[in-house]
This record gives sequence, structure tokens and C-alpha cells, in this order.
Amino acid sequence: MKGAVNWSDYYKTDPKEISEFKFAFKTNQIYGMGLMPVRGQKGFRKLDYEYAERELNVIEVMDKLEKHHINLLGLVIKDTDGACIWDTKVGWNPTNRDILGEFCDAGNDRSIKIMVSFTSMNDAYQGAIHPERVSIHGKTGKKSGILYNKGEISTHEEGEMRIDLPEGVLFKDYKKKVPFLTEKIDLKKGKARGTRGKGYIPTTSFMCPNSKHVDYLLDLTREVVKNYSVSSFFADYIRYDGAFTDLCCCDRCKEKFNKNYGFKAKLLKSHEWYDFKSETIAEYAQKLQTVIKDTDEDCTSGWFCLPGPKKMLSQKRLGQDWTKLSSILDVASPMEYPYLMGTRDDGWYWGKVGNLFYWYFTRNMKKRIHEFRSPILAVTNSVECNSKEMLKQMRRFDFGLGIAVFKYYGTSDAQWIALKKYAEEEIGLENLN
Repeated sequence: MKGAVNWSDYYKTDPKEISEFKFAFKTNQIYGMGLMPVRGQKGFRKLDYEYAERELNVIEVMDKLEKHHINLLGLVIKDTDGACIWDTKVGWNPTNRDILGEFCDAGNDRSIKIMVSFTSMNDAYQGAIHPERVSIHGKTGKKSGILYNKGEISTHEEGEMRIDLPEGVLFKDYKKKVPFLTEKIDLKKGKARGTRGKGYIPTTSFMCPNSKHVDYLLDLTREVVKNYSVSSFFADYIRYDGAFTDLCCCDRCKEKFNKNYGFKAKLLKSHEWYDFKSETIAEYAQKLQTVIKDTDEDCTSGWFCLPGPKKMLSQKRLGQDWTKLSSILDVASPMEYPYLMGTRDDGWYWGKVGNLFYWYFTRNMKKRIHEFRSPILAVTNSVECNSKEMLKQMRRFDFGLGIAVFKYYGTSDAQWIALKKYAEEEIGLENLN
């Protein structure tokens, strides 16, 4: 197949785990599509709770997925803003609607499995109401023109997402609903691909993984797995903030670090510190796995990772040890989005940028895929790239279990046609049903 790689030359899977995975999802090949309800129809860079509450048509979405042979919906039930789109007694649901419940019911009617994506450490809402749980900067620095100081919490302006005020609603009134909203506003799109949001600028926070935020996350997890018929529960942002290298240096983390490694071990720049960060994230993964399996042993657990250099990104910035995390949770999901970096549709230069990252992401996975100890289901992007680029990624990053595409809103008509054809001619409907 054009663009495919024989990944078995680089990565050996356990036949028993593969069989269990296929049995859990009742299919030979996964063909997934992601949906982010609170970001509305305008793409990555908006938060639109009013659309999710009043206009999101679950039946229309599920009918379209069924028409295009999608057999797995990856529903983002908790985004980076912290919104929980189910009937929760624990979390914050600004949509006043049980969106997860509606999708679960519609999925059962159509034999489309529901996989939930659950943002963990990035939580703007919790950062606003619980600043004592936010990660602490360990040094003074500057990022995107904003100065931050040692000892300050790592609550900063959100990089790309923006919010429009609902018609007839005053800022002061909307801030009561969205406490992480600032009065700063972007009136036009930026030139960089990550600064194209327009509207009011919210803040964002990465929470301390040694704080009570973890207990909050586990309570939410238990609530979802117990009350909804989800086939799988995947943790997103199961990591530190990759934009900074000095997190988290709160008293909780320093005390735990000193207890584990001794007072002579160096904070921030030492092998011990990086090991401590990855162990902290792995501890959360183990707690998450325990809650999921104790609540529903048939629910498949998973986690998302960012491809990139092991030492400079995964280890030093994110605290993600691929071997540790894939030994704990059932499925690993690399986020292979090379054409999110650039698309030919924006001109020659951005096409070259996208192709460069496509080459790098492939090289990176060939080099690092042996670190995984579980089945791998990659997710790649359809938004902000064209049909040719989308298919190129899908073929390249199918590691044997299938592929997931991200995301529903923003996928063009031409891409939907390509997705349907890909299912029928390259996967084969007999492998999807």
C-alpha cells in the first residue's frame, strides 16, 4: 500500500494483547473519528459552550459517522478548559447537557463504540478555582513575551483558544460562568499557525500531579466509567506542560523528591529530577488504571503521547516514559499530526514545513516505537490539511490496529469522500464490521 511502512520490522506486538484488543472493540480494524463538542464548529481555536448546549446534533453526527463506516467515536468529554460534558456531580459542566449520555445511546443504536478522551493535568477551570493546586515555576523566565517568576503558579494566557461573548451577555456576567476568562481580546488572526484565534483570551493552567487535583480526576473517572457504556477511557495531557522545563517545584513536589532521592539531589536539571517527573506521571497512570478496572474491567484504558525526541521532550519537559506508561495502561496513542504544522493549502512554504514534519515523525517512530509495551492506535489530523496530506498520514501511521482521525468539525467535504473511499477500498468493510 502506498505510504505504508512495515512497522513489524521495528515493533513486535503480543498476539494475545492484540486479540484482546480486537475482541474488546468487536472489530479487526479500528476506524475512528474525534469530536470536541465544546470547541464548536469553528475548529481548534474556539470554546463555544452555547453551541454545545443548544446546537450540537448528536443524531446527525452519528448518522454521518455510520455513513462513512466509522466504527469508533473518540469523544473529548473533558477538554483543556476543564469542562465535563456529562451528568456530573463532581465536575464543571457549562453546557447543562448530558452530551456523553446522548452519544452513548446513539452509539449503541448503531454499533459505534464510544472512546472518551479525558484531559488530565491541563485544566483552566480548576486552575482558576484552585490556584493552590496549580504547578509552580522553579525558576524565573520569559515565554511568548510574558515574564514569569520563580515561585509563581503556572497559570498563563492560553496560546490559541479564544472565546466570543454570547449575544446580549456582558463580560462581567460571562466571567461568572467562565472564571478563567480575561478582558484581553484578539481582534484579528495572528500569522503563526498557533495564533489564529480571535476573541477574548482565556487563561490555562497545568495542575500539580502531586496535588489533590489527582483525587478530583479519579473521582471524575469513576463517575464516567460507572455510569456510561464507554468501551475505552483514554487519558490526554497525562504529562507536564511541555512549554516549560521548570515544573513543578511546589513544596509538595520538592518534599517528595527529597524524600525519594535525598536532599543532595538537584532540582530541575538532574537525572534524578527527570526520573521523579516520569515516576509521578506513572503513579497517576497506575491510579487511573486501578479506578477504571475496579469500576469496569472490560473498559480499555489508554493514553496519548506527543512524538518527539526522548530526552529533550518526553523526559525533560513532559515527564512521559513511554515504556512505563504503556506497561500500565492498555493502549498507547501517539498523536501523529505532522500536517498540523503546515499544509500546502496555505502555500509552498507551509507545504514544505508539513512534509518536513511528516519525515521527522516517521523517523521518530521508527527510532522509538520499541519503547512501547502495548498495542498502538495512532491518531492523526484531518483539520488544517488537505485530503492528500490526510491520507498520507493515515497510511503511514497505521501500526496494525487501524487509525483514528482528528477531528469531526473542520473536516472538509472532500476529506469525508476520501475517508469513505479509504474505508471501502483500503481497509475493507469486512474488517470494520
